[in-house]
Amino acid sequence: MSQALTISVIVPTYNRIESLLRALQSILEQSRPADEIIVVDDGSEEDVAAALAPLGDQITLIRQDNAGVAAARNTGVAQARGTWLTFLDSDDLWLEDRLAVLERDLAGCSDDIAAHIGNVVYTGAGYAEDLFGIKQLSFPQDRAEWVADPLPLVIAGMTLQGAAVRRTAFAAAEGFDTTMRMMSDTAFFCQLALVGPFLMSGVMMSEIIRLEGDTSSITSLRRTKRLYAAQMKTHYLEALLPRELSPAQAQLVRKQLSGALFKTAEVLHESDKRGARQLLWRSARDHPEPLKGWIKALAACVLGQRGYTSVAVQPKVLDRS
Repeated sequence: MSQALTISVIVPTYNRIESLLRALQSILEQSRPADEIIVVDDGSEEDVAAALAPLGDQITLIRQDNAGVAAARNTGVAQARGTWLTFLDSDDLWLEDRLAVLERDLAGCSDDIAAHIGNVVYTGAGYAEDLFGIKQLSFPQDRAEWVADPLPLVIAGMTLQGAAVRRTAFAAAEGFDTTMRMMSDTAFFCQLALVGPFLMSGVMMSEIIRLEGDTSSITSLRRTKRLYAAQMKTHYLEALLPRELSPAQAQLVRKQLSGALFKTAEVLHESDKRGARQLLWRSARDHPEPLKGWIKALAACVLGQRGYTSVAVQPKVLDRS
């Protein structure tokens, strides 16, 4: 690499002092220390500054009015000085060798590498699932595997807590979309995948903790705000269409967009049947296999909810980003 490796960590937080302190401890205990740690307080009602005071100058704290996690991450990146950017949410933990693995894998890598991504484990009451297992992906642990076209890996969701992004690639991808209250990380990864190749590692980097009773997590919001979640997926896929895509990438985006429009129509069906029908026609037009697209749309239009269910394809990927 042409530049010395320096690693910045950005930690957005909102009213989570107790879990924030645990998250920061997992960063401070890294076998390869971070070069800087930036906490962005996104308008917490708690006194974050007082809670972090015992950590002294190990932490840089930035406070902003509440603007959402995408804006908080952008704020942290704007302050960061590292050549590589890493992220941890304030309710999650890093494994102790997370940065050491990153440093090992980046040694001698080419300057066109846009990101390095490792595995993460989701834990909660009674379950533990790893991201690559959910996605049915396998990568080596003793080295990172070069992936020339990472768009298929991230288009249905990827997780920031296991990722590191080259600073120049972050700028080229234009950061996180602050208009999105969820899925801004997946939208960002899709844009980043068009900037350059990724390095993929099978090493477990982070534990993503689902707190009991937490109704503000993205997983919870996807259940309670189903229409908005479906609209956000449509939004980030449509944003890819004007980009310079290979024929394979264009087909992938169109197929995913067709599915997202179909899902949005299903959620909208009970409250706005006319709007749902319009989305179904768009879904059919965008499908890379027109006959399949129109069969699905007509079945849903004629049979209603039974039609949506009968043609639904169970996804292979559980998007928990």
